[in-house]
Amino acid sequence: MNREVTMSIESDFFRKKRFIFSSLEEFGFIKSDQEYIYCQTFMDNDFKAIITISLDGKIAGKVIDSALEEEYLPLRAANYNGSFVGEVRSAYMAILGDISDSCCKDLLFTKDQSNRLAEKIAITFEDSVDYPFAKHPQYASYRVSGKWYALLFPLKMGKLENVPAQLSEEEVEVLNIKVNPQDMEILLQKEGIYPSYHMSKKTWVSIVLDNTLSDIEIFKLVSDSRKLVSPNKKSNSEPEFWIIPANPKFYDIDKEFAEHQLIDWTQKGKIAVGDYVFIYITAPIRALRYVCQVIERDLKTSTYLGARDVKAYMRLKLIRQFEDSTYPVAFLAEHGVKTVRGPRRMTKELRQVMAKTILE
Repeated sequence: MNREVTMSIESDFFRKKRFIFSSLEEFGFIKSDQEYIYCQTFMDNDFKAIITISLDGKIAGKVIDSALEEEYLPLRAANYNGSFVGEVRSAYMAILGDISDSCCKDLLFTKDQSNRLAEKIAITFEDSVDYPFAKHPQYASYRVSGKWYALLFPLKMGKLENVPAQLSEEEVEVLNIKVNPQDMEILLQKEGIYPSYHMSKKTWVSIVLDNTLSDIEIFKLVSDSRKLVSPNKKSNSEPEFWIIPANPKFYDIDKEFAEHQLIDWTQKGKIAVGDYVFIYITAPIRALRYVCQVIERDLKTSTYLGARDVKAYMRLKLIRQFEDSTYPVAFLAEHGVKTVRGPRRMTKELRQVMAKTILE
């Protein structure tokens, strides 16, 4: 088979996901010395999926034709688009989806350094990522006071200036940040920093997120960019609108709210008394189900939960419940919220809509 038309189904599907190894055996994987293995028949036992995950998180898979006892290669041929091949491919993708839902954490980016930076931004500033270009959904931005201070996106190295020809086709993830013009000359002498791609070269630079620069140095530049963009940012006295996820596999929140109008929740960062918290039920529901208001925080013990290793709790008062069909994940995506992996502020667009639900 021509290698150029072969589809890498598993690596493409899981390129922005990280395996939670503690969940694999519960799902059905069998652990060996070198890897985890999962087998499942499908389509009335006509086919068998064999999925392997190495101990360093690399996934591979095969689909075996049960009648012929050999790999079903049309599955991976991009030029095989018949209805039957499509049916097999769809069924196999559903199996991968089940593994993803039960055993994976979603990532914002494909590169490790990009994801470490995203986690650091979320922890330090609690700024949520947004996707400013409908035609380029892979472009992610961070804002303060409505203005960009960081833009992350995939790019071929050849699009940057002064890149060796042998590296021009390599796809990397790039970070655009604002810098003080007085620092520009010194910064551009550093390996890994380039004149800005598609932004003002007088005040912005592009950084390749490939570990050439350390995480500490990059985050310092991001922090400086944020200050340059909004040097006089003031706190807002109005309540914030937050989204926090609840996994129904680990926490029966419906039972909690059936028994109590007040519940205690692990305290999250800058969520303050008076803020509104919208609880997002994760897979397989994927929808906003409850809206609450924070009435207390910094609680050292919980009235409603047993003893847990938690530094502090916040107390939530239930305001109302939504039908799962009212605000599903597709609705959130339409209003700028593509993922909910941890506590995050609502986008301006979503907040405008959801503010009305509090008054109804």
